Amino acid sequence: MDKAIIFGIYDFVSFHIGSTLLNKGLEVIGIHIDNLEETGNLEEKRLEIGRNANFNEISLSKLDGYKLEDTVKTTLFVSLYDLYMLNRETILQTESGKSLQQFIDNNHVTEIVSILPIQHLNTEPDAVLQWLRSAPIEWQFVYLPAVYGPWQPPTFSFQQALLARFEETEITANKREWTGDILFIDDAVEAILEIIDESGLRSNCILIESGIEDYWIQCAAQLKLKGSLTESVRPEPVLIDQTIKRVTVKHVTPFQESIKRQLDLLGRINLNNAEQ
Repeated sequence: MDKAIIFGIYDFVSFHIGSTLLNKGLEVIGIHIDNLEETGNLEEKRLEIGRNANFNEISLSKLDGYKLEDTVKTTLFVSLYDLYMLNRETILQTESGKSLQQFIDNNHVTEIVSILPIQHLNTEPDAVLQWLRSAPIEWQFVYLPAVYGPWQPPTFSFQQALLARFEETEITANKREWTGDILFIDDAVEAILEIIDESGLRSNCILIESGIEDYWIQCAAQLKLKGSLTESVRPEPVLIDQTIKRVTVKHVTPFQESIKRQLDLLGRINLNNAEQ
């Protein structure tokens, strides 16, 4: 991979992939979904990566007709995981989806990495997924369970629990948060990029796991989430057939360390908001 294009650059998983690649010295083009409701903490995220000389932002509304000048090997990351957790997945079924397809056709995109929620293993591919699979370039589908870490959106119960330390916030269950397993965002991104770097894309499907039984429940207990909440979000069974390659992350960051990083970021944002 010489260059990365990241759809929805300021969404949770996408943002961490972009940040990691920039830290590795790669060129990153971020597509910002500007025709939806405002992205949470957008300016803070822009400050974090926008000063990097290897970063360039494109608005989705201005994607039509956009043409890259070079022909280096370019990987496109599309996080349907983020769109699903934010209830925005229909964005790719509109004109925006057509703009993305045209962008791929008009530019030297050589690989597509689609990141999906594990629940999609139980569903038939929709038109977008079918199109991604049928594109005449290499593709990889990567499935994730729940993911936590800095910049996690409040649709996740862990982020709600941390926000409750700064303000009165009711912690509610989200049926879209699959609680059979959980990954720290850095560990998940490291696994995704290692899969690409070590073996290249082979047009197949991979599930990334922590390798720890009932890990979401263990982490929820450390956050002292109520039993009634954890009971209400019991994960639906997922059919994992032989076509799915299961990959365990090489390193599980200790929960106390990883959740502290998430909490520290919330504390800085809360302090900055209070001073404004």
